[in-house]
Amino acid sequence: MGGLSCALWAGLIPRPPSCQGCVQNAAVYFTLVAGGKAETYVCCQGCPSLQSDSILPSLALGLKLAVPAPVGRGKCPTCGFRWADFDRVHRFGCPTCYEAHAPQALATLARIQPGLEHQGRRPLASAPDRQAKLTRARDLLKSALNEEDYETAAALRDQIAELEAGRPEARPGI
Repeated sequence: MGGLSCALWAGLIPRPPSCQGCVQNAAVYFTLVAGGKAETYVCCQGCPSLQSDSILPSLALGLKLAVPAPVGRGKCPTCGFRWADFDRVHRFGCPTCYEAHAPQALATLARIQPGLEHQGRRPLASAPDRQAKLTRARDLLKSALNEEDYETAAALRDQIAELEAGRPEARPGI
């Protein structure tokens, strides 16, 4: 690790505060003094709570600003775990967190793993494995021909040809 990242982890360099409405870095800071109490609020520039019309009347009347959490960005009702905590530690606090943070979790998974099938390289099938697939495909071909299911038989014929040619892209579904 570099010197800067070590200093961040050690807590020597303070991290910028997060928006009270979402998990982005805060860009707008304001302090509300009402009744002898000073309360500081931080928001990001794009936060919907900052852009709504309810902030200016709240500030003018000296009322406590209620920054509503955007949908799905609140705390888990069971353990109080926030999505910002997940971003930091990369695990949830309890089983209910999966339901409480479902929109963000699904979006993150879709970004990290775009499909349901592996897209990378695959190892070549071993000879006994290939032989077992050939035997199974031939048996299925015979039963398809006996039942006069010619479409399935044609597909199986093509799979057998691929397996006999030794191509690694033979479909594993047989």
